[in-house]
Formats: sequence, structure tokens, C-alpha cells
Amino acid sequence: MKPLMIHTVHDCAEPVASTLRATQSSLGFIPNLFGVLAESAPALAAFAALNNQFARTSFSPTERELIALTVSADNHCSYCVAGHSAFAAMQAVDEGVVQALRDGQPIPDPRLESLRRFTLSLLRSRGMVSSTEIKQFLNAGYTQQQLLEVILGITVKVMSNLTNNAIRIPLDEVFAPYAWQAPRIPMPTIQPKAA
Repeated sequence: MKPLMIHTVHDCAEPVASTLRATQSSLGFIPNLFGVLAESAPALAAFAALNNQFARTSFSPTERELIALTVSADNHCSYCVAGHSAFAAMQAVDEGVVQALRDGQPIPDPRLESLRRFTLSLLRSRGMVSSTEIKQFLNAGYTQQQLLEVILGITVKVMSNLTNNAIRIPLDEVFAPYAWQAPRIPMPTIQPKAA
């Protein structure tokens, strides 16, 4: 298969070009992920809309980056972990929190750790969390509204994680200082059926 092109504003028709211009205006550059998604106008429009809505949630920048990094690291998305590490630095998110998330380790802050654990549980259980887990999340000071906003954050990241993991998007120069590799996990071998 021929590698997907990383599109720019100059090689796209509307409405894709407008979405890329808006991204450049907002971030100061067009991440390669957006350039790859520009191959499909509906995919790019959906991803941009989801990102914009997630940015409007009641979560702080630290909490939003926590959700993004938790999901991306668990999904072994090297591109997104690097990207969100860079975005976290741009928003002055505590470096210790970012490093813990990159390493898949607990966070000392109990409220943030509750959000990290709940995000992982939602992701890994495909949403089938227990009432006890929901209660623990709410008891940590989060709300029912924020439960839905965690799901939104997971949705945004799963789309970008799957895109990168399938296509292996080259890391942007802005993200390069934050490069990350997922830990190696041995893949199970499938034994042939006995005759």
C-alpha cells in the first residue's frame, strides 16, 4: 500500500483547507495527524469537531492532557503520547504528572489519580465499569457531567490512536523532543490446530 499523504492547506479543496487553516491558526502549525486525516473530509471534520468539543469541557488543561496521555499510552500510540506531552508542556502541566502518565504510573495527587484510574477502567472495560468505580470517581470530586466528558476524551484519542497505529504518522518537529516508545509486549502466538 502506498503511504498516505500528509496534506497541507495548499493541496486541499474546501472544506478541508478551512479546517487545516483553523488548526494552524489555533496551534501555530498543522500536526501531521491532521494532514493525514485530510485525506478524508468527513474524518478530518469529525476529529476537529471532537477536539473542539473536548477543549470546551469542564476539565482543566491538566485533566484534559491526563485523559489524552492515559488513553494514548495504554493504546501504545507513540505519536499521540509525544504530541500530548508537548501540549502539556505548552500549558504548564506539572512535569511529574506528565512523566508518570508516560510511564503508566500512579499520580501522587489523589483526585488526578482517581481520574487516571477511571479513564483506564472505562477504556479497558469498553465502558462496562462497575457502580463502585463510578462512585469512587464521583467521591473524588468529579461530576456526572464529567463522566460523559471522560468518554468524549477517550473517543477523541481512540480515533487518533487508531489512525497513528495503523498508518505510523511521522512525528512533527514540535513533538520530537517528547518522543516516546511503548513498552514491548510479547504477542501471543497462535498454534495451528492439530490434525
